[in-house]
This record gives sequence, structure tokens and C-alpha cells, in this order.
Amino acid sequence: MAEIVVPGPEPDWQPATSPPYHAGRNPAAQTSLWEAAASTFRMIAGLKPPLDALAARLRLSVERSWEDLGEVDAAVFTIDRRHFALSLMPYGQSETWVWLHRSHEDAEAALQVLLGALGLGADVVVFIGGPDTGFHYRDTGRPT
Repeated sequence: MAEIVVPGPEPDWQPATSPPYHAGRNPAAQTSLWEAAASTFRMIAGLKPPLDALAARLRLSVERSWEDLGEVDAAVFTIDRRHFALSLMPYGQSETWVWLHRSHEDAEAALQVLLGALGLGADVVVFIGGPDTGFHYRDTGRPT
């Protein structure tokens, strides 16, 4: 059987992870796993504890991916038939962001389920909401 040789990239092709307007003639534009997953979720809260501690509590694996702003660490999981994601951009983000699948309507009840599984109280919540609904900060001195 003859060996099949796949040619290398064309010299003028940019990496496929570049935004499409920078990709040159490269026919591929790669999407990160996080961007693919995040499109089905909405942000519902920010928590004080670091992502690694929250993931360790639930024995989750944290995956590194990227988005337009840079690298992102995320864990996607289910508790009580509710689909969640936790994310943290390792450079400059102080809160762990909580995401809920768009199919779940009651974000407040879902957040209570998550906090219960984490063994944490409402005092770890920095903000409720997100870009879709507005950010409502709790006792942080930040504007609402």
C-alpha cells in the first residue's frame, strides 16, 4: 500500500485560529471548543472562589481553550438535569463566571442548585446576571 502524503500549508496561509479577516487564503477558520459550547449558554453569575477550587469540589476537569479575548479555562457539567459551565480567563478576570444552558429558564433556582452542590452560600456571589440581562453586583462597591 502506497503511503499517502498530505501536503503542508500554503506559504501565505495564516493560522486557522486567526479571525477570518486575518486568515489570508486559508480555507479553514477554526472555532474553539469553548466558543462552540458557550453559544448555547448564558452568563448568570460571578463567584468569588477560583475556578480550580470549584472544579476540585465537584471533581471536574478544567479545559483550556480560547476566545476572541484570549485563553479561557472552562468546565462544562450537569447537576440535577441543569447544564452549567464555569469559566475563567486566566489573565485579568477575578471572578469565576457561571453559565447556564439557555434551555433552563429559572437562573436563580439553578444558581441555588449549584451553590448547594458546592457547599457554598450566597456570600460567594459577586454578581447576578450577565450581558443579556445586566450585571447586578452584591456588596462589592461596584456600580449595578
